[in-house]
Amino acid sequence: MRSSGVGQGGRRRAAGGYVPRVGSCVDSTGPGREADVWVGRAGRRAAGARWWAAIFVAASVTALAGCASEGRTGGQAAVTTVSTAGTGTGAGSSGAGGARGGAVTRLVNLAPVDRRGQPAKGWTVDGRDDHPDAPIDCGDTSQVSPAPAAVSGNIYFCSPSAAGADTCWPTPQAHRMLCLRDPYSATLAALTAQSLVATVSPPRNPVPLGLVLANGDRCRLRDGGAWGSPVDHPDYAGYYSCGPRDIVWAPQNAPTGGIDRTGGRWTVLVGDVTGPLTTVSVTTADFVTTAP
Repeated sequence: MRSSGVGQGGRRRAAGGYVPRVGSCVDSTGPGREADVWVGRAGRRAAGARWWAAIFVAASVTALAGCASEGRTGGQAAVTTVSTAGTGTGAGSSGAGGARGGAVTRLVNLAPVDRRGQPAKGWTVDGRDDHPDAPIDCGDTSQVSPAPAAVSGNIYFCSPSAAGADTCWPTPQAHRMLCLRDPYSATLAALTAQSLVATVSPPRNPVPLGLVLANGDRCRLRDGGAWGSPVDHPDYAGYYSCGPRDIVWAPQNAPTGGIDRTGGRWTVLVGDVTGPLTTVSVTTADFVTTAP
C-alpha cells in the first residue's frame, strides 16, 4: 500500500491547486494543443464505506493494471479530429505549434457518454460492480464537485476512492452514473449514486485523466489512497500511477497536476519512492468531455 502526506477521500480543494486523491494518470490548459480529438468508442454511508473498503485492494490492482496496458481497446470505434486552432483557450483548444524538445504534447478529449446520458458508439457498460446498498457519493442538489479531468460541464467527482468514480456522467435513470475508471479501455462502470445531483461546471484548471509518456508508460490520475514520497523529495506528492512502480511526482498542491506545461512539450518527473526521478516528455494527455 502506498502511503503519502496527501489525504485519502473527501472532495477536491476548491483553491490552491489540484489535490490528488490517488489511484490513477491526466491534464489540460496551457500551450501545446495540437488538436482537439473527440473519441467515441467501441443511513447507508457506514455500510457503504465498509463494502468499498473490502474491495479497495482489488480496485487498486485493477487501476494500476489499466495504467500499464498496451493501448486503448475498442479499436473499431470512430475517432474524429476537430480542428480548433485559434478558436479558444480552454483545455480542448489548439495552441502554439512550436515546442521545446520535440513535437507538442497531443491533447485528447475522450467523450464516452453523450448529452442524453447514453454511452457513445463503441463504448460498453459494465454493471457488475454496482451495489445499490453501497452507493457512491457524487454530492447532491446543493453541493457537487467536477471531475478533475473534465473540460465540459456535468461530469462529476464521486467518492469513495476505492470505487474508482472520480469521472462520472449522470444518466436518464435516477441515481445511475456511468464512470470512466480506465482511460485506456472502452468500458464504463455503471454505479448507483446516493442522491440526485445539481449541475456542475468544469474545473477552472482541469488535469488529464491519462498520460502517455515518451518512454511508453501509460499513467492514470491519482484518486485517493496513501502513497509515500521520494526519499530525496519528502515534500513531493504522487499525482499519477504509471504501472506497478513508477509514479509522477511534484510538489504538493501543484496547480497543474504535477505536469510542467511551460512549453508545448509537457514533461513530468517519474520514478519510484527510492528514486532517482527522471524528466520524461508527455506525448499524449487525455481529458474528458461529453459527446454531442
